Amino acid sequence: MDGNVTTGVTGLDDILGGGLVEGGLYLIEGMAGAGKTILSSQIGFHRVAQGDMVLYITLIAESHTKLLSHLKALSFYDADAISDRMLFVSGYHELMRDGLSGFLALIASTIKSSRPRFMVIDGFRSAREFSSTELELSQFIHELSAFVSAARCTTLILAPLSGNEPHPEHTLVDGLIELNRYNTGMRRAREIEVHKLRARDHLLGKHFFRITGEGLVTFPRIEATPASAGGVPDFSSKLAFGFPDFDQMLGGGVVRGSTTTLIGPSGIGKTLLSLKFLQAGVERGERCVYFGLYESPERLLAKARSVGIDLAPAVTEGRLSIHWHPAVELAIDELAVELMNAVRNTNASRLVVDGIDGFHQSANRTERFGLFLNALTHRLRDAGVTTLLTEELPLYGDAALPATLRASALTENIVLMRYVEANSSLYRMMSIVKQREGPHDPAIRRLTIDARGLHISEGFIGATGLLSGQPSTTPALSVADPGARA
Repeated sequence: MDGNVTTGVTGLDDILGGGLVEGGLYLIEGMAGAGKTILSSQIGFHRVAQGDMVLYITLIAESHTKLLSHLKALSFYDADAISDRMLFVSGYHELMRDGLSGFLALIASTIKSSRPRFMVIDGFRSAREFSSTELELSQFIHELSAFVSAARCTTLILAPLSGNEPHPEHTLVDGLIELNRYNTGMRRAREIEVHKLRARDHLLGKHFFRITGEGLVTFPRIEATPASAGGVPDFSSKLAFGFPDFDQMLGGGVVRGSTTTLIGPSGIGKTLLSLKFLQAGVERGERCVYFGLYESPERLLAKARSVGIDLAPAVTEGRLSIHWHPAVELAIDELAVELMNAVRNTNASRLVVDGIDGFHQSANRTERFGLFLNALTHRLRDAGVTTLLTEELPLYGDAALPATLRASALTENIVLMRYVEANSSLYRMMSIVKQREGPHDPAIRRLTIDARGLHISEGFIGATGLLSGQPSTTPALSVADPGARA
C-alpha cells in the first residue's frame, strides 16, 4: 500500500496528510445524521470522476433507490456514474442467511468480478450484531483487510459510534475517523477527528465541517496546519496611514508585514482610522482588502465619504476589495479560510480586519482563540500583508481586557482609543500603548472627527487615569483646544 487516494472533499485531504492510502481499510464512525453516508458517497463519486470503479455495499434494509434519492440534491451526484462506474450491492440477505463468512464471500466474488478500486460498506452495525464472538469479528476484519489490500481496493466501513469501549476493528483497521455533532449555545456544530491513520502524517485534533449542497466541506484548524519559520522583517520599511499627525506618533508608520490592533468602544473612530490606512495604500497603487463583520459595503463607503474619504473609485478599479461576512452562523475556521483566500486572490499588501472580536464570538470552543489568533497573524505575515485589526471595548466601566490585549505578544503595535469624560463633556483620546519596532510618541492625544476628517491635537493637561476612561485631576483637568468635542 503506497499509492495516494484523494477524497475530493474540500479540506479533508489536508487533514489526512494528502489522502487515503491505496488498499487501506478505514472505519468511519458517527452518530445517526452525522454525515457518514454523505461523506462516503461524496468520496465515491469523486473516485468515479478519477476513473475508478466504485463498489457500494449496504447492510441495511433501506433500498438503494431511497439512498440515491437522498443524494440527488447534492452537486457531486452523477446519475450517469450509477450505471457505468458505480455498482450498488446489498449484502443484507447474505449476512442474515450465512453470517459473516457468507458476507465476506459476497465481497470477494463481487470484487473479483467488478474489480473496484474503491469500496464502501455501509451499515457495519449489522456485522457487529451477527458476530457471535469478538474473535469472529476480528477474524472477519483481518481477512477483509488482507483481501482489499491485495486487490488494491481502498475501503471505507461506516458504523455508528460505539461509545468509549474499544472494538476489535479499531485496532485492525488502517484508519479511524469520527464524525460528531454537538450543540454550542443555540447553534449546532459538526466536527471531524482522525483518531488513527497509518502511513500518513495527519492533522491531530478536531476540525469543523459543514454539510452544504456540495456535500461535506471541512475546515482544518489553522493552528494545527504547518507554518513556515517566516522571514526577517525590514524595520526600515514603514507604511504610513496618510494621517500626518498619527504617522508622526508612530514614528513614520507601521513596519511592513506587521500587525496592529486598534482597541476602543463603538463609535470611537476605529473603522475610520483603518479606512485612512487603506486609502493611503490605494493612493500608492497598492492592493488592499477590507474584511468586515458588521457594516455592509454600502454603509462603509457612505461612512468614509462623510469624513472626506472616497474609496468608491478604488473599489470600482479593483484596488480595494471589500468583504462583508456577518458572523451570524459562520464558524471561526470558515472566516479564516475566507480571509486568507481574499488576501491571496488579490495579492494584497494591506489588510483591515474590522471586528476581530467577531471571530472570537464565532469560535465554538472559545478557549482556542489565543492559539487561533497566533496562527492567523503568523499566516498573514507569511503572506507579506500588513494587517490592521480592530476590537471593541465596552463603552463605560471596568471590563476584562479584550482578547488581543490579553494576547498582546501576538501583535507588534497596539493603539488604545477611549472616551474621556471631563468638564461635563465627552472627548475622544488615543494612545500608542505598544510599538515593538522603533520609538513612538508615548503621549495621550486627543482625537476629533468632523466632515473634514480626523484630527489629532494636544492631549489632556493635569490628568491621570485617562486610559481607564475615568480620569482624575491634579488639581484641575484642562482640555487643550476645547472647541470640538467627541
